[in-house]
Amino acid sequence: MRPELRCGRLRVTLAPRAGGAVAGFWLDRADGAFAILRPMPDAAGDALHAAIFPMLPFANCIRDNRFAFGGRSWQVEPNMAGTRLNFHGSGWRLPWHVETVGADHARLSLHADDGVWRYDAVQDYALDEAGLAITLAVMNRGVSAMPFGLGLHPWFARHAEALVRFSADGFWLLSPDGEALSLGPVPPEHDHSAPAPLPRHSLNLCYEGWSGTAQVRWPGAGVSLDLRADPVMGRLMVHVPAHDPGTFCLEPQSNPPCGFDWLDAVATGSGLHVLLPGEAVAGRMTMNVSEH
Repeated sequence: MRPELRCGRLRVTLAPRAGGAVAGFWLDRADGAFAILRPMPDAAGDALHAAIFPMLPFANCIRDNRFAFGGRSWQVEPNMAGTRLNFHGSGWRLPWHVETVGADHARLSLHADDGVWRYDAVQDYALDEAGLAITLAVMNRGVSAMPFGLGLHPWFARHAEALVRFSADGFWLLSPDGEALSLGPVPPEHDHSAPAPLPRHSLNLCYEGWSGTAQVRWPGAGVSLDLRADPVMGRLMVHVPAHDPGTFCLEPQSNPPCGFDWLDAVATGSGLHVLLPGEAVAGRMTMNVSEH
């Protein structure tokens, strides 16, 4: 049984055992439930099919699955079938525990040792009549300092069409595998400073200097969503999966793809946080819903 949160006409279901995921987010209306995020099938047990999943102890990918830190080399393994890289870390591949759940709030926790990182994580969900807030926190439980990143990975339902708007001042060119190649200005074809639909083909982009806000509007349904993320999640990934172009992702995250390349480059900014044992980093994302 998946925990369900309700407040006013908003409803959220959680799938703790499937990577601490959100299984659905709906606006209940007189003409039926409007799926703000793509609903996770009832039988699905993999967060890859979720409405939102957490990204930690890092977001996106590490170049060639290897990085150097603390005088030694570290390696992670691929964590999805058919991929060369480990994407989004171990947190979304592990079952989470329900700490508390109420009518409009819940807390999930994770106690993890993935062979590279030992960490504790918490997700706090708060639903009110305006929308959903998620706070994600991760604490280093290891015996030495380690770099950590985090993010949240929502999957939006496109419906007939959705318009997306956000501003950013940089753009990472990525390889077909998703590894960072170079940083430059946002090209006109990927500028979303004015509302525009996302293409219905495979897309995987990372924006730098993101303002921390984004808007999604479904004109045919008269529904809008305002997304906000704390500055700790200062990058925005935009993704349209090749296998499901009826959905799209706007992913606030701390580090760009291959941020581990720049752990020591203060001027560039890796977006990663070196945590001593017992230290933590946290970020909050809100999604407020309105009708027009």
